[in-house]
Amino acid sequence: MLNKLLSLLLGFILLSSLEAEAEKVTGIVYDYKTKEPIPYVQVKVAETYIGTVTSDEGYFEIEVPKLPVTIEIKYIGYKSLTLDIKETKNSVSVYLQEESLKLDEITVTPNTSYDQFLLKQIVKNRKHNNPDLLNNIHYRDYTRMSVFVGNIDKRKISSSRIFKNQTEAMIPTSDTTVMMPFFIEESITDHFRSQHNDSVNHVLNRSDGVMNEIKDQVRGVLNKRLTADINLYNNQIEVFQRGFPSPISRMSSIYYNVYVTDSIANGNTKLYKFGFYPKSKKNTTFSGYFWVDSKSWALTEVRAKLPNSANINFVSNFSIAIDYKQNKNGKWFYDQQKMKLHFSLSKQGKDLTGKPFLIQRINTFQEIQQVKTHIQSKEIQQVKTHIQSKEIQQLEQDSILHLVRKQTPMDQFEMSADKGIKILKNNWFIKNVDRFSAMTLNGYYNLNKIDLGPYFSFYNKNEIEGSRVTLPFRTSRKMFDNFTVGGYLGYGFKNKEFAYGGNIGYQFKTPHRSIISSKYHYDYFNLTRNKFIEFIQENPYQKGGGNIISSYTSFEPNPYMLRNQHGDLTYEYELNKSIGFLWRGSLDRYYSNRNVPFITDGKSISNFNTQSILFDTRLSFDQDYDDVFFSRIYYGNNKPIIHLGLLFGHYNINSITNPKSGYYANWNVSVKNRVNIGPTFLKSFVEFGGIIGDVPYPLLNMAKGSRDLGSARYHYNLLHHTSYISDLYFNLHLAYNTGGILFNKIPLIKDFNLREIFTFKTYYGTLRDGHNKVMNIPNFFNTNAPQPYMEASAGITNIFKCLRIEYVYRLNNAESFNSFSDKSGIRFRIEVTF
Repeated sequence: MLNKLLSLLLGFILLSSLEAEAEKVTGIVYDYKTKEPIPYVQVKVAETYIGTVTSDEGYFEIEVPKLPVTIEIKYIGYKSLTLDIKETKNSVSVYLQEESLKLDEITVTPNTSYDQFLLKQIVKNRKHNNPDLLNNIHYRDYTRMSVFVGNIDKRKISSSRIFKNQTEAMIPTSDTTVMMPFFIEESITDHFRSQHNDSVNHVLNRSDGVMNEIKDQVRGVLNKRLTADINLYNNQIEVFQRGFPSPISRMSSIYYNVYVTDSIANGNTKLYKFGFYPKSKKNTTFSGYFWVDSKSWALTEVRAKLPNSANINFVSNFSIAIDYKQNKNGKWFYDQQKMKLHFSLSKQGKDLTGKPFLIQRINTFQEIQQVKTHIQSKEIQQVKTHIQSKEIQQLEQDSILHLVRKQTPMDQFEMSADKGIKILKNNWFIKNVDRFSAMTLNGYYNLNKIDLGPYFSFYNKNEIEGSRVTLPFRTSRKMFDNFTVGGYLGYGFKNKEFAYGGNIGYQFKTPHRSIISSKYHYDYFNLTRNKFIEFIQENPYQKGGGNIISSYTSFEPNPYMLRNQHGDLTYEYELNKSIGFLWRGSLDRYYSNRNVPFITDGKSISNFNTQSILFDTRLSFDQDYDDVFFSRIYYGNNKPIIHLGLLFGHYNINSITNPKSGYYANWNVSVKNRVNIGPTFLKSFVEFGGIIGDVPYPLLNMAKGSRDLGSARYHYNLLHHTSYISDLYFNLHLAYNTGGILFNKIPLIKDFNLREIFTFKTYYGTLRDGHNKVMNIPNFFNTNAPQPYMEASAGITNIFKCLRIEYVYRLNNAESFNSFSDKSGIRFRIEVTF
């Protein structure tokens, strides 16, 4: 998820440089009591005809002839206001007071016990009324997503060399500003749900965006992270990869004030209107209202907003509107869902400056019986015998899309988006923004038919090679769509040696992901590298532990590097979205050096060989992902991700006096999970495994230590480079993010949206004596160290929305631990989350 956010934010930064700010007055008009923005307020320069009206979010922007200037603000039902503006450096916040007649004092005492009684009826019937749990329903879902870059200065765009002859692609929003269409998507899906079956048929999906290289990834982030189907019947609403407690959950009283505000008669039933607002505006909780049918206690309408003060990054002005209707069985089902939000580097509440992404998503639902007769018109039937099947499918899709668009018409901005996107996607500046954004996402910078990368491999440093530079490359999708060949050449300035490697891959054009690939390298790697790390990290980059700070803050270069000559043949197959398999056969030769000696029977040897075959099974429970040309980038998941690995191998030690060989097996199980607990969340990682048979020590499991200022996700921050070595091992890593529960309550501090972070890590391992008979285990390993090793940390994250600082301390107090681990330390991590 970090890479996806960085990619979108990089694109945002570059697109934000399209033009400079003009000399103008900007601001937002609020209601004095509710602090909510007021739309359509008249804003005018005094004694001139220069004026504008506020947007839906209360924002205004007006060019002024000179400073100082007087601004008049008027709106029916509110007292008029004048402002003297002396400078335009900062946006202004305007609060209008209502004009009202003075009445005699009235005291109203709410009947809170009755409110609670009604709310209990809603909670009691949640499962019965939940639309996502209804059986025997057949419906069509039409979804339309549109994204624009807003608040772009019209005058600057007109005079810009970047958009010369392309100004018609921009969409006017006021006298002085325009919007740039960024992305639009329409999809139609048929759902059939019964007691024993749940089937989905994707009828149509059409999308287009100005950033063609990462269009699919943009679509994935928009659909899976920035927007989602909202269901208040769930205890917790999952959006932005955070947990939002529902106002009708069993625990709603912890997070919300909920009360009855109105009621009306509706035939033989009654409708109640409930208002709700958060007890803490810093929590990820909504404010708004919902209507409930007293006969079934089902929701009939929901309107909700996320306060801009909430401790969440990049998202502001987030609102949802849900309407329900009774279906043929009398059950309340979705009619329409509408969602709006701004995505920006800064919150867009009190000062709507910069250029936020304006995102709107609308879903309409219709029972399939009501639309079935419209799917195929007579005209389609008449021409079916004269055209090919693809053309028939296209014609049917066009007919369906035309129908749903009539039922859910586009607004003027959406209608202009298609044309604008087609013009702008060929713009030279946007193409370059697209390339850089793609690089942050998949690790490669595209040079037409060649990709350079992954960029994490460009530079690293260790004690053997010193400073190491590498030139990696591969053929791109523009050369071959389902085939790639690549390699790299590296040079160490200390050992003055080259390292190199190559790879080749072919992806079969089958419904299920199926890839065969082969790799070769002659290179150095970390002795303590986990041979199953690719399944743990699931990172498309060949190198890089996930923390760039580690590359530049080393206390000492890692001396325990091992040269390895490696070749493999790999086949990957995906049975379905939840189950995937990998088979890999490998040949390896490991070379000793002055820091990592190979000694057997009292004699040094230069190398040993292994032959192995690896089997891995991945269970992910419908985790979402993006396929990026032979790489797969996974979204975070609130369900467990399980890897089951089994490696069978054979080693050969070609000693002149006493050659040795033997068979061995290595089994490994890892489980990753994230659980949202209200505004907080817990990340966990558990790994355990073992080695059967006696093996040379480089094949044993070693706890991964870090000797730098970086906070490692799957390493131990206080362990030295080589500490524990085991043939039976267990790892546990826990990280608890409180979402700012404590900091949200501290005056002044709460405005910085800081969050508390707590971690706990432990390693436990055992070692048999038989491995020393194969090859001597060096004394820099602690084969008899006290166990288990434990470290914990407490820290602050979300500093400047990207930095985490934590104090790490070792829980083991025994003096023997001091020889291979630090007692405590400060660590840092680049961490970008919502």
